[in-house]
Amino acid sequence: MKLKKEDIERIRLAKDLLTKNRRYHITISDLSQQTQLNRTKLQFGFKQLFGVSIDDFRILLRMEKAKELLEQTEKSVKEISLQVGYKSMGSFSTMFKKIYRKSPTEWRNGLHG
Repeated sequence: MKLKKEDIERIRLAKDLLTKNRRYHITISDLSQQTQLNRTKLQFGFKQLFGVSIDDFRILLRMEKAKELLEQTEKSVKEISLQVGYKSMGSFSTMFKKIYRKSPTEWRNGLHG
């Protein structure tokens, strides 16, 4: 699929919408409407430009924020998991460990202990 300059600008807008607003639950359909790109082109172009799917990018944003909260606050892991958009602390902890190779508690203890 060939991306035009205008498509690339709209895909960058989608990334900005996700990053600046920390919109963890924004759907791809919503992004598609806001950027005026069809879903297929948006998803393909995002992966092509940034090397990661929209969903994986959203997960990385959540985990970055969680890591920051673990380092800079005394909030519980449960509070942090809710704040970054996870309903299940188990799912949050599993994803955190998959990305950082430490559980949220191990991460915090490694930095503060």
